Amino acid sequence: MLHDVRVLELSLFSPDALGGHLADLGAEVIKVEQPGGGGFRGDLFPPDNVQNLQWNRGKKSVTLNLKSEKGVGIFRRLAAEATVVIDGLRAGAAERLGLGYDDVVAINPTIVYCSLNGMGSYGPYAKLPTHGLSFDCFAGLNPPVIQADGTPRLSAGATGTTGVLAGPLYAAMAVLAALHSAHRDAKPQYVEVSQVDAAIAWNFQKLTALANGLFGYSDGMQASLRYQYYRTSDGHYVVFNALEDKFWRRFCDAVDRADLYESGQAPLGADPQADEHLRGELTTIFKSRTRREWTEFFIATDIAGAPAFESTDLLDDEHVKARGMVYEPPDHGRPPLRLIGIPVKTRPDRPFAADLPPAVGAHTDEVLRTLAGCDESELAQLRRDGVI
Repeated sequence: MLHDVRVLELSLFSPDALGGHLADLGAEVIKVEQPGGGGFRGDLFPPDNVQNLQWNRGKKSVTLNLKSEKGVGIFRRLAAEATVVIDGLRAGAAERLGLGYDDVVAINPTIVYCSLNGMGSYGPYAKLPTHGLSFDCFAGLNPPVIQADGTPRLSAGATGTTGVLAGPLYAAMAVLAALHSAHRDAKPQYVEVSQVDAAIAWNFQKLTALANGLFGYSDGMQASLRYQYYRTSDGHYVVFNALEDKFWRRFCDAVDRADLYESGQAPLGADPQADEHLRGELTTIFKSRTRREWTEFFIATDIAGAPAFESTDLLDDEHVKARGMVYEPPDHGRPPLRLIGIPVKTRPDRPFAADLPPAVGAHTDEVLRTLAGCDESELAQLRRDGVI
């Protein structure tokens, strides 16, 4: 869908995902990297790390030493031919290189320029060094678990990935809106997303409810009966979603247990003994069928619920396969990989099939010849000077 959009990406680590989303939608994404690579494509990580495989697939790679005047000059020549420039570095880094928004607009007056970083370009914490975990802890998504000795610990489920994943999604949305505006008005567009802002926005339900004393946030889900995990006869799980009365009544009738209906209507916690009895009954009922059988039951009876997965058996599920959420990129003479596809669909007859991430610098000569106008003698000189 974005086959006519050329993106010049300057990013490290999780901001790679912004260019990744645009590449998944068909844009030509040219990743500018330091010689030898960096971030998830440097010496700290193996090439097959999952972030690189997911976020850098389908891109082109050009190496440029942007600490050199010649390298910056080449970048500017490429920016003049781009539709979008992504600044995925720490706030202020691109400006110090002479590649900030104003610098790029001077050579490309209709550019869409997107800045994506941890804390944003302004505010008291703009220069605060951060990692992904910082965004989620800042936003209240990973509250501390206090141990018996009074010391705070990260919860077992704290991964620090919400801001990391949400930020590039918001940024991709912003870029698409900015492309529309740039095309309509023939003017440059600047958009900015900080990953900590994205984490805060992701936590709107809890924060808005607590700030205003509103209904909408509760820690009581773990005790729920009709909105809960249940184990099936084959040792797997389903998640039961009979929150609405129509689903609960329908379920009780369908399993021939109308006697459970009234107790399931009572407020949770009003009668702890009755709650435990109902939990036990539901546990026994759900252990009477396999996960697949319960899924077919939910479909046949129009009751809210779903199969739940814990591992890679999800990738073998028939619905996941039908939706094209797993694909194998071209092998290029290496063992096959099963990767996660894009959730945006066009038509079933146009399956997603992004190529593997390129080797660092794989497209340097091609891109510099076609877009920067470099001939063989200039390419040779750039190599001698350590620019590419």
